[in-house]
Amino acid sequence: MRPLPLTLTLLLFLQPVLTRASLFPDVPEDYIHREAVERLANVQVINGNPDGTFLPDASVNRAAMLKMLYKASGRTPDPSNVDCFDDVVLGSWYEPFVCDAEANRLVQGYSDGKFRPDNPVNRTEALKMTMLTIGIDVPELTSINREVLKFVDISTSAWYTKYLSAAFTKGVLPIAGQSGPRFYPDWPLSRGEAAAYIVNALDIKFTQEKEELQKGLASSAGGASSTAEGSPATGGGASSAAGSSASVTLRPEATQTNVNFPFDVTGTFEEKASQAYRFMLSKTTTLDATAAIKAGQGGKISCRLYKLTKDGFSEEYYLGFQESQSCYLLTTLTAGDYQLQLEPTTPNTSFTLAVKAGLGDGNDGFSEARNLTRGNLKTEILSPNDYEDWFKFTLSRDTELTFKVVSSFKVRCLIYPGSDVDVFGFAGPQCGETYLYPAGSYIVGIGHAVPRAARQTYTIQLK
Repeated sequence: MRPLPLTLTLLLFLQPVLTRASLFPDVPEDYIHREAVERLANVQVINGNPDGTFLPDASVNRAAMLKMLYKASGRTPDPSNVDCFDDVVLGSWYEPFVCDAEANRLVQGYSDGKFRPDNPVNRTEALKMTMLTIGIDVPELTSINREVLKFVDISTSAWYTKYLSAAFTKGVLPIAGQSGPRFYPDWPLSRGEAAAYIVNALDIKFTQEKEELQKGLASSAGGASSTAEGSPATGGGASSAAGSSASVTLRPEATQTNVNFPFDVTGTFEEKASQAYRFMLSKTTTLDATAAIKAGQGGKISCRLYKLTKDGFSEEYYLGFQESQSCYLLTTLTAGDYQLQLEPTTPNTSFTLAVKAGLGDGNDGFSEARNLTRGNLKTEILSPNDYEDWFKFTLSRDTELTFKVVSSFKVRCLIYPGSDVDVFGFAGPQCGETYLYPAGSYIVGIGHAVPRAARQTYTIQLK
């Protein structure tokens, strides 16, 4: 999807920061990227550490860079873009951003099929992400624009050269602190430098859109004689993305259908494009859904359920239980708008989908999550065909914790920070790992392991 047009918020963001006390104690007034950091902080594109610091010299990982760029450019991830790279965790905080970026050819993975979301993003990867996500025109290299690059460590045949050339030509680069005969393309980008990249790109984008508007007004005033020569190209839509020069296949767009609950459908996927069904619930309902590939065909099917919000981004979503060629959901939902998303692994397969009201066990969704008490061991049972259990806890202050799960089966465990949680650095808590949890509310989902007909016992502890 294309970025939203510049809004009043962005126009306010583009105004210079007035001289005043610094927002962060480790970003003093003489810090070279202070203005960029504070302009992004003022519109909540970036956040500080729970202790109030920003850590401007810390590196930014590849997933965090994408999230910052999405927030800065006004992009909203499409919920249909999922399951994109081998190492992108299903349901993780970064999956919507990485998978949407891959679908829109803003990034691509490495030759081994991985994205490496936790790796520090280097200078050239970050630059390419910035140019494409913000929508800065990146022309192909010519003998003229190649001449702007005078660095001894830059190859004119490298995948990133045209992005460097465009960045220097248009004014995204240089940023303060990056000067001299070397560019150091493989150096990790710091948080302060990332802010400078983004702010410069937004300034250029604002100027570019303002010029387009002025040309349009002039064209309207002068009649219909204008030509298309003044129209800039779209932001690198045909270009390969960060980290590799290999080609990438664009994910087909999802087909969305509005339906009334309950519903039964039969359909055929177009290639591997998703099928989405949007419906409304007027009251709390336990939804029972079964999606299956028709007999005699290959491949598998995945299903996801999202509660939709006005901004199009879903904080409450459910991953279906997959077994053989079917996907199942048994989830208690409150009143609201929902979207059920199906996606195949094999193109052009036919499927069936049955969605109805069902009976749960009283612990089948966010609204039925049970309270957890820190320190207490809790042993629970996932009965046959009970696909997930839900728990919740709230912290009044930042606390270092570990959410532990012990089971003889490989159960799924996901932690969902609530909207009241400020997750520092765009990272998120993982089950089994010690993490400094910011104050706020959390939901935890424990998913059934295969087979679904088994009775499975597990123990959890928040300690």
